[in-house]
Amino acid sequence: MKLEKIFSFRIIISLILIILLLYSGYWLVVSNILKKTISNELNKNDYINFKDLSISGFPTQIQTNIHKFKILDSMSSNEILESDLIKVSMHPFDSSKIALKSDIINILINNDALTLNVALDKSLSLLSIDNSGYININLAIEDIIVLGNEINIASLEQIHIKLNETSFKNFKINSKINFARLETLESQDVSIKIDGNLKLNNNAFDGNLNLSVKELKLNEEIFNIPLTIKKNQVIFLFMNVFDLNRILSFL
Repeated sequence: MKLEKIFSFRIIISLILIILLLYSGYWLVVSNILKKTISNELNKNDYINFKDLSISGFPTQIQTNIHKFKILDSMSSNEILESDLIKVSMHPFDSSKIALKSDIINILINNDALTLNVALDKSLSLLSIDNSGYININLAIEDIIVLGNEINIASLEQIHIKLNETSFKNFKINSKINFARLETLESQDVSIKIDGNLKLNNNAFDGNLNLSVKELKLNEEIFNIPLTIKKNQVIFLFMNVFDLNRILSFL
């Protein structure tokens, strides 16, 4: 009787070890596929640089770590975005969702006489594909600090951006900044919402957005304005207010 129990116990242990070995092999194969896919995609673009890739996350999430990630301006080759580490992860049995996480992302934008330095603290993006094959992006950022010519012009907290593909290359965008301190407004503590629709044509965006700013203390709307985007140019009242090509030139 005791021998039968010992034999049964050995069978159970052997089965567990076999399952663990099979899962470990599967995890290793899928993690290397993800790593190779990311490497191939990054290497397709001459204006995206990185130092190396590594794998982590076993036994739960499959994670590829992109070290010293940089995006360069295609016109000047100047650095417009950099992060020491970007983590790309997915569930071992679900490739329809990809998460990107970074503690710090720095963005440098030169727009005529204005140089913007934007620091994103603790950002998390979730990219998913729905049953229709459309892409949905959810982005959450804890804090953003914006400097203009080395002067602090804005501090933003609790940022959430949703970009949902409604038809081929047509997107609905909903974004909110729960708390913003803007040095250019008399009432500094505000919330900001940007909603609208975008269409991607040959790496350029067209669309219509609505920008609303609400004062938090009195819960009153300060202003509400429409914005038009034509070929990456943000337009208000027939005036170009921002050139998105400055940050999308690497596409």
